[in-house]
Amino acid sequence: MPSPGRAEPVERDLPLVVLGEMVIVPRMSVPLQVPFGKSSRAMEQAWGDDQEVLLIFVSAEEIENYKSGQPNQLPPIGVIAQLEELIKLPDDTFRIILQGSQRARIEAIVQAEPFYRVRCTPIVETEPTGMEVEALMDTVKQQMDELVDHLGEVPQDAVAFVHRIDKPGHLADIVTYAPAFEFSERLDILNEIDPIERLRKAYMLLARQLELLKLRQKIQQDTKEMLDQSQREYFLREQMRVIRRELGEDEDSDDPIDELKRKIAELKAPEYVKEQATHELKRLAQQGMNSPESGVIRTYLDWIISLPWSEEDMPEISISQAQAVLDEDHYGLEKVKERLLEYLAVRKLAGSKMRSPILCLVGPPGVGKTSLGRSIARALGRAFVRTSLGGIRDEAEIRGHRRTYIGAMPGRIIQGMKTAKSRYPVYILDEVDKIGQDFRGDPTSALLEVLDPEQNNTFSDHYLEIPYDLSQVVFIATANQLDPIPGPLRDRMEVIEIGGYTEDEKLGIAQGFLVRKQREFHGLTTEQLQITNAAVLKLIREYTREAGVRNLERELASLCRKVARKVAAAGDAAKAQSADGVEAPASEAAAQQYVIDEGDIVTYLGPERFSFGLAEEKDEIGVATGVYWSPTGGDTLSIEVLPVRGKGALQLTGQLGDVMKESAQAALSYARYRADQLGIDPNYFEEHNIHVHVPEGAVPKDGPSAGITLTTALISAMTGRPVRRDVAMTGEVTLRGKVLPIGGLKEKTLAAHRAGIKTFILPKDNAKDISELPQKVRDDLQLIPVSSMEEVLKIALARSQ
Repeated sequence: MPSPGRAEPVERDLPLVVLGEMVIVPRMSVPLQVPFGKSSRAMEQAWGDDQEVLLIFVSAEEIENYKSGQPNQLPPIGVIAQLEELIKLPDDTFRIILQGSQRARIEAIVQAEPFYRVRCTPIVETEPTGMEVEALMDTVKQQMDELVDHLGEVPQDAVAFVHRIDKPGHLADIVTYAPAFEFSERLDILNEIDPIERLRKAYMLLARQLELLKLRQKIQQDTKEMLDQSQREYFLREQMRVIRRELGEDEDSDDPIDELKRKIAELKAPEYVKEQATHELKRLAQQGMNSPESGVIRTYLDWIISLPWSEEDMPEISISQAQAVLDEDHYGLEKVKERLLEYLAVRKLAGSKMRSPILCLVGPPGVGKTSLGRSIARALGRAFVRTSLGGIRDEAEIRGHRRTYIGAMPGRIIQGMKTAKSRYPVYILDEVDKIGQDFRGDPTSALLEVLDPEQNNTFSDHYLEIPYDLSQVVFIATANQLDPIPGPLRDRMEVIEIGGYTEDEKLGIAQGFLVRKQREFHGLTTEQLQITNAAVLKLIREYTREAGVRNLERELASLCRKVARKVAAAGDAAKAQSADGVEAPASEAAAQQYVIDEGDIVTYLGPERFSFGLAEEKDEIGVATGVYWSPTGGDTLSIEVLPVRGKGALQLTGQLGDVMKESAQAALSYARYRADQLGIDPNYFEEHNIHVHVPEGAVPKDGPSAGITLTTALISAMTGRPVRRDVAMTGEVTLRGKVLPIGGLKEKTLAAHRAGIKTFILPKDNAKDISELPQKVRDDLQLIPVSSMEEVLKIALARSQ
């Protein structure tokens, strides 16, 4: 009989047996139980013939396709097996014993009913030899020994059988039959024809399995050690407690767990807070102080313990004392003070039944919004805390982070309450109009709960995860403008607008507060430095241009620094003369007394930065004075119109916005419409180009309130009638010449007053706001409400010369 290694492969047609998610390799005998079906009929046929079948191995899903007669593509390799036993059981299943003989390459299905029969070609394997093959086989056998050590419960005769194998292909087939390997891995080994390559794949699979087993064993060992350490710490802690009790020492000393337990017991907080803290303390005790999560739990407990939870005895409110404090700290602001005193009066009568209002102070920079909150806290006898919200974009800044994150902490609201150490502070939320939003959420939405008196008694911070009562906190928000604040948030606040200061108010603030503050800050006394009212007025008019007093305070600080330098230099000179035995002259002390008057300002601070008074020296044709308002206050601006020979084009310069450009178009249309009444030649518009320019071209300008100013300057240029230089105006104009109301009247009238304007034209619908203007402005300005452009032109245009 010829040797198997030398036989030529011959195609054969064999009955097909389909096995699911198992692999039988050559030289392996396996007992199986097969249900009745095509595979069982194929084995019955083979048992009556030459007792050979072809085995293929597929997934559980693919078996269903073979049962239904619609198999997908046949696998490339199968195993020819010998049926050694076939017994039919009473339940129509077959118990068989199969002996794998050799691999076969599958060609095609030649029969589908009543069982599958396939054409296949047996594969004759050669068994290579050599030093490299022996080395690879020894390595794989060593790997198997290691795998057995990790798995355990493997029969020793099976290990001995593996060591007796002397063929590389056979060894690869046998080792991958170990239970650690998956069906896909065994199938990959079966499909590999080259014995050496098959053994290399087996080596790689064994190496991977060994690494996984080692890693799993290490994880189990580390977990066991950690648990053992926790148990050890628990027993040692119990022993220490017993020892301290026997010695009569304080049982709570030197034990962090006991110290936290004592603090929680002493905590004056609602019951649900103590329950949460006790629950976390039990977790900490179970895990031990050295566990990775112990730091997170301790930090959480520290936050709960340090927050103010209990009711407090607040000092009795004195309305007269509160008014004295507000008057002492702030000059003017009568409307704001009146509203705050009303709140204090209601609080005094209603007590804790009253929900704290949410005030929003809106005004230009430097008018004292934040410092006003500090004064309110002093008047109430409450703690003061301030949080700046400008530029924050993360909702977690308000509500805090979940404790699952590394470095998690409460939001700014809860942090502020910890800083205040009181449940009843005055809480300033600065720059609420400058909150942003991005992919991390919208902080203004998180503020909706904070600033709602009906909801904030159960404020939920993501870090604490327990309700916190904010209902007794006096929240005061500050903003430069209302427009950026979302409507739902604005609706929860009572808006109090703080306008800019008049010249007299700035003078009073400077002499009553700022000069004294800066003098003390720079170490000077009243005898060493005095600043006259005339000098302060010069600073206000010619060195600052603002709605508030922030820049004025900077200029006063600059004066104090220069005087402080002179005083310090004179003191050094006096000490040097005394050290030399020379008596300082009597005039030395007098030389240290500085009285800064109006004429000294230029010497100390240099030339004037702004011009004071009317912008125009005389009445000009085509030049009208308007006013504008921005979050930093109001100011005046001149609008110039120049007609030149052309074909009726309109040119706009000065970096004007779309709304202001449309106002210029409307002004030109109105002039065309009223050309006959205004005495303008009908051909004028076809023969002239109109150039409108607003100076300070580097500054963007926009808004509809310059409408009547543009129209006045345009008609002045066309008719040749000059515009009065002491008249300023504001108002939106329609195509038919109606004057519509505007906003920011107080800031605009203050700017006109500051510029020395005598007559101010405003829309008739804004006449109701005149009573809100400072008395000084109403006395010095002639305020004329108008409803149409005809009224404006009668007032603003001077008679033709």
